[in-house]
Amino acid sequence: MSEVFPAHVQWCDDAALCRAFASDQSVEQGCPPKAIVKPLSVDDLVAVLQWANSTGTGVVPVSSTGCRRRGDTLVKNDNTVIVDLSGMRKLIHVDARDKIAIIEPGVDFASIDGLLAPHGLRAFRPLAPRGGKSLIASYLEREPILAANDHWDVADPFGGTGVVLGNAKYAPTGGAAIEGTLAEQLARGHRHMQPVGPINLDILRVLQGAQGSLGIMAWAAIYCERIPMLEESWFVTAETLEPVIEVARDVLMRRLGSQVFIVDKVQLALLLCEDRVAFDLLLQALPQWILFVSLSAHQYAPAEKMAWQVEQLNACVAPHSVMLQQSLAGHGANDLAGLLRRSESSFFRDRLAGNHLELFFLQQLDRVASFSALVRSSLDNDGFADMPLGTYIQPMAQGTYCHVEFTVPYGRDGLSRGDELMGTWRATAERCADAGGFFSRPYGDWTDIAFSRAGETQPLLSMTKSIFDPGNVMSPGRLPY
Repeated sequence: MSEVFPAHVQWCDDAALCRAFASDQSVEQGCPPKAIVKPLSVDDLVAVLQWANSTGTGVVPVSSTGCRRRGDTLVKNDNTVIVDLSGMRKLIHVDARDKIAIIEPGVDFASIDGLLAPHGLRAFRPLAPRGGKSLIASYLEREPILAANDHWDVADPFGGTGVVLGNAKYAPTGGAAIEGTLAEQLARGHRHMQPVGPINLDILRVLQGAQGSLGIMAWAAIYCERIPMLEESWFVTAETLEPVIEVARDVLMRRLGSQVFIVDKVQLALLLCEDRVAFDLLLQALPQWILFVSLSAHQYAPAEKMAWQVEQLNACVAPHSVMLQQSLAGHGANDLAGLLRRSESSFFRDRLAGNHLELFFLQQLDRVASFSALVRSSLDNDGFADMPLGTYIQPMAQGTYCHVEFTVPYGRDGLSRGDELMGTWRATAERCADAGGFFSRPYGDWTDIAFSRAGETQPLLSMTKSIFDPGNVMSPGRLPY
């Protein structure tokens, strides 16, 4: 393909490497791509998509490295290439004053904090992301970040971005949608802080959650947080979920906490333990529900600010039947805060059994308790009462809604009742949807569940696809529109 693309764009059609993209850790299966293409710039992406449109070749963008899951990067059609963005790893620009950085899609969670540290910044992170996960991919997928009070809008933490749409047109969004190239904009001191645009069109919101079916993000301005001068973390614990939720609501109302989330003891043990023996021992020692709150203070009167926040946290806890402590069964809250800044090569949810099932959706914080009971009873009634069920609740947009996630670890080498477990999990997802769970990020079987309940939305999505990707080259067959 040297006559089509610039010489530095790699084209790899090695059969073994291509087969690796035909499957991942999900139950879904795809087919091998015809090749793997590795662009290094916006111009390269434009050239690849021009070629794809002229030849009718499908394109599946991939920016993360290492193990993958959820099936969203699997190839659906034979005449498809993988566009591997992992080589685009530049930190293009940092604005420490406004806490914003411009990065390429290959920048991952294992490297980002090291890149930002000299500028006094660090990245917003979801719950213990694996090291090879691309930040841009994570934010495009709307994976919830732990900083609920810094999450103001669904687009956060994006600012302006540079996107090559499926029609091979470069489309800057938000604060980047002005005259000049990115280099020219930076040279004249422009800041890419606004995610909405151009004009009143919000392309970014359409791209988020589209699973690579509309275009490829070549770079993005992302909001960051300053590295705190002081940081203290706390556990708020109880044997029932309701009082923990009430404390969380009060904490969020007072805008406390640089990180705020709720887990049950199974999910916390998955986070903290390396093997089954340690997991079983810790499970016996932990309380049933845990709210994690990390308080931070920066350069201006940090000691005074920390003292004020601790006082406020105690005021949140006082009216409720909960325990406030900095250590649980020998595991310190500050140690957990440090653990959440590190990234492993694999998923922490796989450490117990080798693989896991996941189910997540959006809901109001005050309605979460009923879903926890629903999922547990669904497993119990189908004969899976012995399987651990982890629960993770992440407040978003300053607590106006939350991400609810359930995890069931299971053995990668197969289960004697594996098909039954998959059937139970599908039925559980349907029950959650019937109870009001909003599946804003549907994968695998959930795609049908989500879109079957949004018949009025599909024509609009189809129209959007026809505008941005009229040749249907982006991730063909991935989503039902």
